[in-house]
Amino acid sequence: MRIPGRWWPILRTLGDHGAVDLEWDVVELAGGRLRFLRPAPGTDVPFDEVGDELLPPHWAQLWPSGIELARAAEGIAPGTRVLEIGCGLGLPSLAAARAGADVLATDLSTTAVDLVRRSASGTLRAVAHSWTEVAGRVDLVLGADLLYGHRNVVELLEVLPRLAPQVWLTDPGRPLAPEFLAAAADRWTVTSHPTEAPGVTRHVLTS
Repeated sequence: MRIPGRWWPILRTLGDHGAVDLEWDVVELAGGRLRFLRPAPGTDVPFDEVGDELLPPHWAQLWPSGIELARAAEGIAPGTRVLEIGCGLGLPSLAAARAGADVLATDLSTTAVDLVRRSASGTLRAVAHSWTEVAGRVDLVLGADLLYGHRNVVELLEVLPRLAPQVWLTDPGRPLAPEFLAAAADRWTVTSHPTEAPGVTRHVLTS
């Protein structure tokens, strides 16, 4: 559960488009409270310029899928090489790093990546990357609420097999999720698990 009203003093970050007001927030996980930076309520978070696109700041929201993936990430074994794609506020990465995993968090948003770096401690690195640009191979890929566009589905089906032998995806029932899972089943063993959040499912893809 999230703890209401637990906010720390406002900070500021200078992104590509100027200052964004920030506050510390916490979520309650089995391993204890997880502290993270997020844009303060009412803050006007700018769009991110990526190539010739303007991307809305969906990353700035605290999504149920991110919290549920963080709950699962607490159980990752120390030393596991973990990549989170589309990390947003980075709760799964922060939880995995706290458990002792070697974590790389990635997102297209430079502001999101800056916040994750500032929230982080221990074995967590964060870089501004598309998941199509990530090089190398890890033990586990994490992704929360990524199946909201057809391009995402196509790209993920292409890139995930070369990134890791196992993938954990949490999804709140996006319309494209069945299409993705059906296609993924041609290359992966897919198992699905309910979470504590209504409507959110954790899908485990294993090669």
